[in-house]
Amino acid sequence: MAKRNEPVRKSVKDTLEDLLAGHREAAFSGPESALKYLRRTFEAQASLPNAVKAVAYDLSGEAQAQCGHWEACTESVALALGYLPDLEAAFPHEFRRLLEGLSCFERGIQAHSELGDFHGALELCERAIALGLGAHYAAKRDSLQWAR
Repeated sequence: MAKRNEPVRKSVKDTLEDLLAGHREAAFSGPESALKYLRRTFEAQASLPNAVKAVAYDLSGEAQAQCGHWEACTESVALALGYLPDLEAAFPHEFRRLLEGLSCFERGIQAHSELGDFHGALELCERAIALGLGAHYAAKRDSLQWAR
């Protein structure tokens, strides 16, 4: 009887690197192409690690914002933020760098503002401030104080 080949198991880090490389290549053709790549990735990889999903949904939110798909952007941002604990667990030493590279807070604030959900934008500002992501989030929060 022939011995069956074991499936190749990639590490979370390798999976993330593959996602970023594929996205970078697809994004050269514009945000619609990037979204198409990410949709195909989600469909093809039912077992995509949750930490990688955080980054994938962040990239989706960025592309959706570039296309003006504000409702879809807010959904992607919410999903990306939901997977942040998984990202931190998978990359404890690189989490801060990865977190600072995400655009989900910026794009989420923009999308909520575009949709007239200023309370949602304020909540994202507060969350970014709590994570220590920069004084510009305090400035954004201050400019949205009227919505309280």
